[in-house]
Amino acid sequence: MPDPDPRFGELGEAERRLVEAAATGAWADVRAGAQADRVVRADLLAELLTGERAPEGRRPRAVKLRGARIAGALDLEAAELACPLLLDGCGFDTAIVLSEASAPSVRLPGCRAPALIADQLRTTGNLELDRGFTAARIHLVGADIGGTADLSDAVLRAPGSTALVADGLTVAQDMVCRNLTAHGEIRLPGAHVRGVLTFDGATLANPGGRALTADGFTVEQSMHCRDGFTAHGEVHLRGAVINGTLALDGARLDAPGADALAAARLTVGHDAFCRGLSAHGEVRLPGARIGGRLDLTRAHLTAPGAAVLTADRLAVGDGVLAEGLTSDGETRLTGARIGGTLVLAGARLSAPGARALNAEGLTVDQDLDATGGFRAEGEVRLVRARIGGALNLDDAVLAAPGGRALTADSLTIGQSAYCRRLSAEGEARLIGAAIGGVADFSGARLAAPERRALYAVRLSVGGDLMCRRGFTAEGGLQLSGARVAGQIDLTDAVLAGARHQALDLTAAAAQALILRPRQVPEGIVDLTDTQVGAYEDDHRTWPATILLRGFTYGALTGEADVRARLRWASRHRGGYTPQIYDQLAAAYLRAGHEVTARRVAIAKQWRRRTVLSPPGKLVNWLLYLTVGYGYRTWLAALWLAALAALGTQLFAPDQMTKAATTAPPFNALGYTLDVLLPIGDLGQQKAWRPDGAAQYWSWAFIAAGWILSTAVVAGLTGILKRN
Repeated sequence: MPDPDPRFGELGEAERRLVEAAATGAWADVRAGAQADRVVRADLLAELLTGERAPEGRRPRAVKLRGARIAGALDLEAAELACPLLLDGCGFDTAIVLSEASAPSVRLPGCRAPALIADQLRTTGNLELDRGFTAARIHLVGADIGGTADLSDAVLRAPGSTALVADGLTVAQDMVCRNLTAHGEIRLPGAHVRGVLTFDGATLANPGGRALTADGFTVEQSMHCRDGFTAHGEVHLRGAVINGTLALDGARLDAPGADALAAARLTVGHDAFCRGLSAHGEVRLPGARIGGRLDLTRAHLTAPGAAVLTADRLAVGDGVLAEGLTSDGETRLTGARIGGTLVLAGARLSAPGARALNAEGLTVDQDLDATGGFRAEGEVRLVRARIGGALNLDDAVLAAPGGRALTADSLTIGQSAYCRRLSAEGEARLIGAAIGGVADFSGARLAAPERRALYAVRLSVGGDLMCRRGFTAEGGLQLSGARVAGQIDLTDAVLAGARHQALDLTAAAAQALILRPRQVPEGIVDLTDTQVGAYEDDHRTWPATILLRGFTYGALTGEADVRARLRWASRHRGGYTPQIYDQLAAAYLRAGHEVTARRVAIAKQWRRRTVLSPPGKLVNWLLYLTVGYGYRTWLAALWLAALAALGTQLFAPDQMTKAATTAPPFNALGYTLDVLLPIGDLGQQKAWRPDGAAQYWSWAFIAAGWILSTAVVAGLTGILKRN
């Protein structure tokens, strides 16, 4: 049929069918024709779309063409399309140009073109580049899509370059990139999607560069990158806003040595699901805000020698779930704020020789749960962290040989700290930490032979501190200055491998101290200035050396009798310390054991000889023998009786000479008592003068009398009982 327009000449078979179909909006399907019969000139297509060619004198309702090859350049720059464009499975020799054009809708499913240039495109309906649409690149800078933008199953090939440039793109409904394959960067910075953005099953490949750049973009609903979503190259979401949910379940992000996910200041209105996420490269979320939960269950993050997860100042409204997380590299949560619970149960964090978990300044409103086989190879750092609920490290394994396994200085825990059966290879440090409830280390094993197994100076515990049931410390247990509202329980504990001190409780305070270890501690036990309401121990496991200066206790329990307890006191290193004996005697007195208390007091004075000069030691010895240091004054009476009996035998009348003419008859007993007693006068000493050996004996008896009298007076007045 001749063409009335001389510009086109005779229409081909495909063109004729297209013109006829455009009048009614029907499909022109030319797939079955020969190659030559499937050609449609781009200029004819443009005239139909713009309304310049009106089939049968009527405005075309739609241009729908399937299976054609478009010859020439389809250039619709700044054009206003009069009808929808739908090309299905068509091939283009040159780039499709729709820059600054406006159209009801543009649908190009399965089409193949070198490029689509559609910057500033405006549509009232959908833009569909799906079902195998193939191009080297797509430009949608500043485009405004009134419906859905669909790139499902599209293939973009621009290796080392930019596959999709959509800076400032606006999509009124959803943007669907399901199963998209892109070789080259996808750019969406500043884009605004009012519906859902979906990359489920997509593969974005730009190794060594950025696979997806969406800094500052906004998604009013959710963003989905699930079902095998893969990015070979960096994914950038800096400053992005996703008002709904971010889903990266099962996604794979591969950017070794770079940022697998760079999402500083990202905002997510609801949950961020990263379950089963695999990231090779750093995941960066500093300053991000997540309104719901961050779920990293069974995620695998690897960035050896770097920070695998950087979430400094992260804010999460409803908890972080990282159960079964595995990471190779440092996990950083410094200054993060978690509104609910932080769950690390079964997680594996690996950064040997570095920090496996750095959560300095972290705030968790509820619990921090690191149970279920949690393992950290490298330091776990919780300095100045605040946990509103409980810290649970039951059965956890912390490994930092030769270093610090746990550093939690100034950590604050609102409830309890459960570290039952915890295994820590490396120092566990809790300087100045405050625990509102109990601190339970039952069955734990802390090993740091070259350092301190537990370094908890000024630790504050609102309940009991339990290091029992096989608790093992290979290295010093440093608890000086600790304040424990309940009891410190070391029943069945093993204190071994300490280089110097096995247990240091200097200036600590507790309601009770139970020191009943499984075996004798290897090292010194220091209880200097420790204050407890009750003290219980086992004489079979007393340390070889114990420091007791200033140790005070209200009650004393245990199986040791006073003789054994005095041996315990003698193990104090540091010389004679009267307070140790005073405290022990006071405890016996409070328990109603007055005789036992006196034995302790006598032992105190006996021990005092070690600090006396030789004359002082002699006096001390005499006082012990004569009056038991004032606690056995009845000994003086025994000595007096013994001396009186001796004097009766020594002083005979033939050894005496009258000293007065009116002397009473000589009485050996009376004379002996007269010379022995400094006070009183029986008249015998004045009346009779001893001769020979009796004279020397009388002097000895006078001296003995003064010694006995002085000792008795000192004992009765309490002088000897003073320190």
